[in-house]
Amino acid sequence: MRIGLCSSAFGALAVAAAMPVVAQAQSPAVQFRVPAGPLETTLPLFAAQSGEQILYSTDLVAGRQSPGVSGALRTDQALTALLQGTGLRARRTSPNTLVVFDPSVRAEAADEAIEIDEVIVTGSLIRGVADGPSPVITVTRGDIDRQGHGTVAQALAALPQNFGGTGNDAAMSNGGDRTGTNSFYASGVNLRGLGSDATLVLVNGRRMAGTGNKGDFADVSTIPTSAVARIDVLLDGASALYGADAVGGVVNIILREDYDGAETRVRYGVTSDGASDELQIAHTVGSRWSSGSVLGTYEYNDRSRLAASERDRANDADLRRFGGSDRRRIFSNPGNIVVFDAAAGGYVPTYAIPSGQNGEGLSPSDFIVGQGNLYNHREGLNVLPEQNRHSAYLVLNQDLGDRVSVNADVRYGLREFEAVSQGFPTTFTVTAANPYFVAPTGATSHIIAYNFGRDLGNPRIEGRAESLGGSIGAKIDLAGSWRLDTYAAYAREYGENSSSNQLNSTFLREALGAIADNPATNYSAPRDGYFNPFADGSNSSPAALAFIGSGWARGVGETTVSSVNALADGSLFTLPAGDAKLAAGVAFRRETFERQDTSFTSGVAPSVGVPVAFDREVASAFAEVRIPLFSAAYRRAGFERLELSIAGRFENYSDAGQTTSPKVGVLWQPYSELVLRANYGESFRAPALRELNETADQSPTFLPRGSQQVLAEILYGGNPDLEPEQAKSWTLGGDYRPAALPGLRVGLNLFRIDFDNQIGQPAFTALTTALANPALSAFVRIIDPINNAQDRADMQALLDLPTTALADLFPAEAYGAIVDARFVNTSSVLLKGIDANLGYAFDIGDHAFDLDANLTYLDRFDTQATPTAPVQSGINSPNLPVDFRGRASANWTHSDWGASAAINYVDGYPDATGRPIGSWTTADVQFRYAPTHGIFDGASLTLNVQNVLDTDPPFYDSPEGVAFDAANTGVVGRLVSIQLTRSW
Repeated sequence: MRIGLCSSAFGALAVAAAMPVVAQAQSPAVQFRVPAGPLETTLPLFAAQSGEQILYSTDLVAGRQSPGVSGALRTDQALTALLQGTGLRARRTSPNTLVVFDPSVRAEAADEAIEIDEVIVTGSLIRGVADGPSPVITVTRGDIDRQGHGTVAQALAALPQNFGGTGNDAAMSNGGDRTGTNSFYASGVNLRGLGSDATLVLVNGRRMAGTGNKGDFADVSTIPTSAVARIDVLLDGASALYGADAVGGVVNIILREDYDGAETRVRYGVTSDGASDELQIAHTVGSRWSSGSVLGTYEYNDRSRLAASERDRANDADLRRFGGSDRRRIFSNPGNIVVFDAAAGGYVPTYAIPSGQNGEGLSPSDFIVGQGNLYNHREGLNVLPEQNRHSAYLVLNQDLGDRVSVNADVRYGLREFEAVSQGFPTTFTVTAANPYFVAPTGATSHIIAYNFGRDLGNPRIEGRAESLGGSIGAKIDLAGSWRLDTYAAYAREYGENSSSNQLNSTFLREALGAIADNPATNYSAPRDGYFNPFADGSNSSPAALAFIGSGWARGVGETTVSSVNALADGSLFTLPAGDAKLAAGVAFRRETFERQDTSFTSGVAPSVGVPVAFDREVASAFAEVRIPLFSAAYRRAGFERLELSIAGRFENYSDAGQTTSPKVGVLWQPYSELVLRANYGESFRAPALRELNETADQSPTFLPRGSQQVLAEILYGGNPDLEPEQAKSWTLGGDYRPAALPGLRVGLNLFRIDFDNQIGQPAFTALTTALANPALSAFVRIIDPINNAQDRADMQALLDLPTTALADLFPAEAYGAIVDARFVNTSSVLLKGIDANLGYAFDIGDHAFDLDANLTYLDRFDTQATPTAPVQSGINSPNLPVDFRGRASANWTHSDWGASAAINYVDGYPDATGRPIGSWTTADVQFRYAPTHGIFDGASLTLNVQNVLDTDPPFYDSPEGVAFDAANTGVVGRLVSIQLTRSW
């Protein structure tokens, strides 16, 4: 029997009605507009509007007429009305699935197997699995709209289980991404705070290619929101099912594939003070015929920058106005004459260059002895970069006879961004050869700590990121219940990042007169003017500024994933409780990573980096079996249902060896109102190609050590001896839906993850505390090149390497530390916590109400940087996950009107000094109008206000000079948006 599917889901699912009927979960009210007509036409339209899976036989609905349905109703109520007079009924088999059946065929139809073979749910490879032992959060298309989110990234960021960290486009500008790996300003997913590279992100069950400097996490920012049907978030390790990277969990973004008609969406949002705005325009068209369907979506999104000057907590590094520290730096304008203090481990000012003068005619007595100027390095920065995005998606389904169906899809996204970075801080030596030179001490040269922001302006960053994904596949019905599902898929991420207006250190020395005029350049200091380092502000010639500010850098990266997959599933044998089912398959995957960096920040010609190109091949074999021990057909007291799930996956890497991941789960329903689940699994993440193969290089930076800024040489590079990361995860939980209160649903999930052999750069991840953190002592070498000949020789040897960046910017004697930030297998993590969700849907007259809460609590997040390092807590510290996050909402619908309100909560925690950082509570509201009659029938208008009270984040005395923790909070403020959607 051929089966039809009306659903926002993608893939294939078989629902066995022999399983007990799930206690009816009342879904939120939805505005339906389905006209009367043939049921085979109205059901797909109904499913698209509901955002749920509506499963039925195509033969069953043929020739039946529906009266249609209109108004704000729950999905169950609306489907009953849609089926009025057709002789058919519907029943809910899982929280997101309803089955249409004919009760007249046989009286026991509700208790016998109805074979529906089209969709596979996230968390299992087997058709016929409505739920399983793994906890899954589903965010529907309706949820995204009701919560006021404009993008997939925003919807996922709102989940309490997702930690912001480095995987967002604001992280680099505000101190959240201290590693600088998110160079393309992407938006990733970081479940449990284990890292964006430990969460596997799928689109329609297919892998995405990686982005960022390491190519190791998925960018969800280019996925068109208007094409999303739902997002499944699997909250435990799932490498046995999906392979590498599924350590913290799996996010499966399921796109629409079955829609008949057209839909236009326009959304405009703006901060309440007008500092930043965003525009989104989208259009979707689709058509369905008896043997197939086609759907296409285009979406445009533009967001302006949010300048740091518009937000008090982001614009000035002097945090004393909040009761914090003065985080401004001695690399200043006007600058400071400094000396290297070995005891302090860094440069200290001896004289401040006076302010309010042009650097000409100074006398030694004008310099301010024993003092130092301080510079606000937050000048000119952005909180959010400017982003412009184009996204498109096309999908085609076609049946070829009764036993074969084919599917093809392609998606493309282009995101362009513009940002700025801090004015360049450095030290340089100026001598009497410079005509502006003044010596308050009588010396013939001075070292000046300086910032070029006011001379050159902030370096400008611009770039683009392209995302491409596509697949073609076929489903073939074999003998009996068996089916073969095959597909080939390809994904590509390409990124460019260009920085201009940068300092060229070689040209600076020439402009200072420290080296003779170079005939290879078209600049002459005596002719075009020397650079004046003694002024307040900029007092050098335009030619000199253009010369020294002609530096630039450019990085280009590309990753690809190509795969071929084959999966067969069907019934193995029959037990009293039902069929034992097996899914088994093989896959072959090829991954590539390419990157090239070119810069012109020193020397008289660009430094063209050596192109890197790495690839690997992965062969996999995997299987999953589901064994029903008790069911509605074979129940006992206390055992309405009992199922055992066993899965395993073997993968062979061409560069990282072999790994095997098992998973065992149990689902037990002691009585109809309660479902309990438990599961154990092992997951892994193979080293990223860059982590294995990256060539070594070095570059300088200034790091805090007490009150001083120490010049440190940072060592980078890959490690060919890296081993895969390994994790063991346990989950135990359940769902309770009491019959006495059919709208109540309670879910609880306890989890534990032991994450070993974690790959990382421990010193780089905590770079701002590397010199003071004893846990990182194995990666830090404090040196004294002035008084220690060996330290000086070792430092000079690093500077002489051809892979050292800015080698001539500082002498060997200026350095106070060497920090090893190369990739290593070091860290272990023990993570324990609880997820809880609570919902209650009820009606009062013709008013529908829905209450919902989603909470997560981390009891332990113990980390150990090395086997001999002390165990430290990885929660309740800045830039790390907090122990408690939650979101609670209330929704009301009546006739054509609706409204909702939500509360978001982030718990408080202490900073590194023990000073408390307060909790953060924000509120969102929404108002909706969706008329069902008249000329506006088919349209909906929504007003959203996020952070309606414009609540500032709690104060954090951040070393980066911002007054908030950018990894856990934000300073966007109140955002008002209006959205108009029209179905045609």
